[in-house]
Amino acid sequence: TTGEGDKPATVVVTYPDGSSEEVPVTVKVSKSATDADKNTPVAKDQTVEPGSTPKAEDSIANLPELPA
Repeated sequence: TTGEGDKPATVVVTYPDGSSEEVPVTVKVSKSATDADKNTPVAKDQTVEPGSTPKAEDSIANLPELPA
């Protein structure tokens, strides 16, 4: 489905005797949390020598906990 909100749907219920019926239902579709919503990077200080290039990953304290 696309978009969030209440979406009409039909569920087919099948009973042990083989009979079935269709039942209208409403499915509530909510916005999925993004990786940015679910994770909080924690900054840490980094010391580098003059003229060298700092590595961004060395300034994230909880890098192993974040998705790749």
